[in-house]
Amino acid sequence: MQNIVCFVSDFGLEDTWVGVCHAVIHRACPLARVVDLGHQIPPYDVRKGAALAAAGVYQLPDAIHLVVVDPTVGGSRHDLCLVTETGVRLVGPDNGVLMLAGERAGGIALAIAINPSKIDFREPLGTFHARDVLAPAAAALACGVEPTSLGTSIDPATLVPAPVRPTEIDGDYVIAEVIEHDRFGSVRIRIAAEQIAEMGLEAERLELGFGHLVLDVPFAKTFADVDEGEPVVLIDSSGWLTLAVRQENAAERYGIEPGSKARVRIG
Repeated sequence: MQNIVCFVSDFGLEDTWVGVCHAVIHRACPLARVVDLGHQIPPYDVRKGAALAAAGVYQLPDAIHLVVVDPTVGGSRHDLCLVTETGVRLVGPDNGVLMLAGERAGGIALAIAINPSKIDFREPLGTFHARDVLAPAAAALACGVEPTSLGTSIDPATLVPAPVRPTEIDGDYVIAEVIEHDRFGSVRIRIAAEQIAEMGLEAERLELGFGHLVLDVPFAKTFADVDEGEPVVLIDSSGWLTLAVRQENAAERYGIEPGSKARVRIG
């Protein structure tokens, strides 16, 4: 039984919300161990939340992942418990924030719309489903409750898609969206490590295009494989193809924003 709950949110650390969710989980399941993967997501930024969740699943696939970036909390969207084809369990709102993580874990095998009455006899507060529905659901999973006991099965095809466009092959190019850049300015592109070979991108150099900008960059294993100030492409710790500049900010240098389209081919 996995009792680690990896927690991602846009709550920040200035208010009580993260701590209260910790307390709710520990009260419901004293065996649970909550690990904070990140709470400094910009408010309402579902894309960034999806990116952090996907990074968490890639690095910690055995954990339960609680992801709360929820601009429409209290509305008609479902609270979800998802189980992927590889057995990863995800808890969060149905707004796409879980879907990139689900993709990284083999796709969604089971989707449960959480019924709050299965969690608590009280009506959840319309502004804090993280405390009243999602955190208790994650705690239940950590204590061995089966996902199907939390609510009603729904068709995974009806879920809100990931907030990042699918990756495509167009002739010699792989067309992929920039997911995000990290605090060092490294630019993460929606081409997963496991897709490199199947998309024909195994090479010593790659050509990357962003609008009118075209870069021919070495495809290396580490930042240190290039000189300071030089660009490099590698697979970063989140498992995405990533453009970086050694000890500088690639996103700022090249003016690349999340949501930009990247064109990638062998250089």
